[in-house]
Amino acid sequence: MFLRSNNKELLYSNFDKIGLSKDIENNDVLIKINSARVYTKNHPRTDMNLLKTLISFIYQNGGKCTITEGSDGYLTENLINSGLGDFLNYYNIKVVDVDLADCDEVFTHGERHYIPKFFKEYPVRIGFPATSKREEMLYSNNIKLFFGAVPRSKYQLDNQIVLKGASRPKLHINLHSSIVNLFLTINDYSPFKYYLNGGLSFNEKHGEFILPETYIGDNALELDNHLYQIYFNNCEYPEYLRKLETII
Repeated sequence: MFLRSNNKELLYSNFDKIGLSKDIENNDVLIKINSARVYTKNHPRTDMNLLKTLISFIYQNGGKCTITEGSDGYLTENLINSGLGDFLNYYNIKVVDVDLADCDEVFTHGERHYIPKFFKEYPVRIGFPATSKREEMLYSNNIKLFFGAVPRSKYQLDNQIVLKGASRPKLHINLHSSIVNLFLTINDYSPFKYYLNGGLSFNEKHGEFILPETYIGDNALELDNHLYQIYFNNCEYPEYLRKLETII
C-alpha cells in the first residue's frame, strides 16, 4: 500500500491514513536515510526539507527520532553541512552512524551479514532514500537503501582486490543477489514498516528533477516498482527487483 500527496497537509493526512501517526505516539522512531556524503550536483541524497517535515510530524505526535546511515563516522557532520544542524539541536535528535555500530552476525538467505544491534531498539523504523538512476549505477530507492545500513569494515576484501567507488566491496561480488539478501535479512532481523519517497531525484537520461508527489508506503518493492514505471522506465530495469518479485 502507498499513498501520494503534493502538499504538507495531504502528506500529514496520509501519515494518519497509513497508520504512522498512531505508531509514533510516545515511541522512538528510527529513520534510515541515504546521505553517506553531502549532496553534490547529480548525486541526490535524502531530501533535507522533506526530512525536516517528517521530523516535525514525529515530534508533534509525541515521538522521538534517531537518524542513521553509514557515513564512515561523518554522519553528524554531513547532516550539519546539509542544513539540518538547527533541527538536530532543537529536537535533541540522536544520530547514529552504522559504520561505528556494534553488530550481530547473521547468516541467512545464503549470505553472512552484520546488522547493527541498535536497530532492534526502535519499535518504528522508516526508510527514507533518494530515488535515482545514475550513469553506470543501478536504479536505487527503497530496496537498495540498505546497502548503507551495514558497517563498511565488515564488507571489505583483501588488499589485492579493489573495486572502484565501492565502500563495501564484498557486497559487489554478487551485486544483485547481495541487494536482495541484505534486504531480506534486515527484514527478518528488524523490519522497516514505512518508506518515504520524495524530493530531489536523478535520472541519467535527463538529469535532476523534483518528484512531483511525495509517497508514503509500507511495501518497499511495490514503491520501487511504481516509481520505476512512472519516472525511470527509460532506464534499465534492475535484476535485483526481478529476483525479489519471485520471492516476496
